[in-house]
This record gives sequence, C-alpha cells and structure tokens, in this order.
Amino acid sequence: MDHPWRRLRGLTDWTVQWCQLKSDKCGDTDFSSHTIYLDANLNQVERRCALAHELVHVARGQIPADPDLAAREEAAVEQETARQLIDLPELVDAIKWATTLAEAADILWVTIPVLQNRLDHLHPAERSSLKRQLLDPAIPRARRHPMTTHFVTTSTADTTCS
Repeated sequence: MDHPWRRLRGLTDWTVQWCQLKSDKCGDTDFSSHTIYLDANLNQVERRCALAHELVHVARGQIPADPDLAAREEAAVEQETARQLIDLPELVDAIKWATTLAEAADILWVTIPVLQNRLDHLHPAERSSLKRQLLDPAIPRARRHPMTTHFVTTSTADTTCS
C-alpha cells in the first residue's frame, strides 16, 4: 500500500499547511513557497488521496498556463495518483470482497473518484489480468461474487477523466 505521508517525509524542502480551500478543491500546490495546501475539512481517506495527488504535481512540476495543456496535465496527475494508490493485486482483492464501488473504495482506502479513475484507465495488460483473476473458469458462475462481472465490464480503457 502506498503511503503518501511517508513520501512527503522525503521532501524536506516542502511543507503542508491546513486551510479552508474553495469547496471544489481538496488540495493545492504552491511551487514558489514549496507548500502543499490541504483542506482542513477532509476526512482521513480524502487527505490521503489529496496529498498523493499534490505529490504527483510536485514530481511533475507546475501546471502549464494553457488551459488545454493544463486539463491534460490534470488528467495525467489523476491517473498517476490512482495508479500509485491502488496496486493491481490490491484492486483484485478488493473487488473480490466488495459488493459495491463504495465498499471497494473503502477497502482500498481511497475515494470513489480515485477508484473509478483507476478502473477507467487500466492498462490493457492489467485489464486482461483482472478479468483472468476475477472470471476464473474454475469457479462456477453461480459462486462468483456478483460485483465481479460489474467491475470487469463497466470500466473502459483509454477514456479521459471527467
């Protein structure tokens, strides 16, 4: 499991400040002051996801000024955040136990949007592995978990973030 707070410890020149952000933002990064701002109202899972997201921004650098490039960069950051927070073996295990997307997110200790992003942008090899592990022909269809088919069939590869 990824630990964004441990990763932050390695960035000795960066600090985190808790504040009230705009209602649509969970975090923000100020490159000039090397400060990551996190909304003080986030719960623990939201904090973990927001910090991981902002750490990807730190690693990738400032967002371009051009709105189209900025949107592409933000989508790339969201995808990388989801990949860092959710390893494929953990994803498979969560899907095997979960009965809903919310329950799977809870098991993985991520928000539903982060989990959905991970599912929507699985690499074709990951999707194939996921299907192979979840739809094992040795397991009778009647004994398969009801969410297994849902998770395997509702996600589409190579889509953009909304």
